[in-house]
Amino acid sequence: MLNCTVTAMTSPNPGAVCILQLAGDVDAALEAITGETGWPTGCVRLRVLGDIDECLITRLSSEVAQVMPHGGLRTRRRVLDWMHELGVQVEPQLPGSTLLYPEAADDIEAMMLCTLATAPSPLAIDLLARQPELWRRTPDLDADDLERSMRLRHLLDPPMVVIVGEPNIGKSSILNALAGRDRVIVHDEPGTTRDWIACELNCNGLVIRWHDTPGARSTDDPVEYEAIALSRELVQRADLLVAMADASASWPDVGRKPDLHIGLKADCSRREDVDLNVSIHDQESLASLVQLIRESLVPDEDLSSDRPWVFSPDLAGDLPAVS
Repeated sequence: MLNCTVTAMTSPNPGAVCILQLAGDVDAALEAITGETGWPTGCVRLRVLGDIDECLITRLSSEVAQVMPHGGLRTRRRVLDWMHELGVQVEPQLPGSTLLYPEAADDIEAMMLCTLATAPSPLAIDLLARQPELWRRTPDLDADDLERSMRLRHLLDPPMVVIVGEPNIGKSSILNALAGRDRVIVHDEPGTTRDWIACELNCNGLVIRWHDTPGARSTDDPVEYEAIALSRELVQRADLLVAMADASASWPDVGRKPDLHIGLKADCSRREDVDLNVSIHDQESLASLVQLIRESLVPDEDLSSDRPWVFSPDLAGDLPAVS
């Protein structure tokens, strides 16, 4: 086995090009996979590897090189398997280390760059960029830091926001208004949304997974009944449960207390027992809804904190447990 690892640095999904990064004894690895010696830093060569694919190969430093085959899943897998047979150790994708990120000043910065490459929420970018300095300045963490870090994790793993309410109150219209185009069917007949609808939305820099569930009601339709049953599972898993009702509707009983109560059709009539009244015809109220959802999941004070964020499991160390 060679003292060298290979890691897929690009997305696990198919793409035009895949980047496989070699780290460690690169001279031995490049000789094994190409049959050639003499790979100076900065060189770029085109070579066919194992009769599998023509790859671009570049030497980045004394301990790092990159092999770039075509990005099809089958091609990538064959190249990795072939390298493994030649003695190169295949590592899990995108670990954060200075070997894989030679431009990083230390492992903290390398982990930050690794996380930054896959962060889905724009709000994560500036916050991640600040972390190396904050970690160097404040190495000792406490339980509050861990609790805040769990909330900030929503910036890296889009949270599930589940919407519940009676049929025909305008839940689908709200989603269409926020998405900027018709994502779901809107109709006057109750039960139009017969299945739960999911899409990703950007809430002021926080990407969320919005789940619009069927209106809670009794039904003899087997398809709608199954969809309602599935939506009950979503309710229990939701990171944020949002109940919606217009002035004439009751709040749904879904077996869990909602985190937010939103009044709909506020241009017609308003409710008093809500966190916010919203109308699809009022852009200001829609903007307030987006901000309320984002603040409920990732508060402003978490974003502005000058304490470090445990953005990677490798940083957790001996942090105290959260009760």
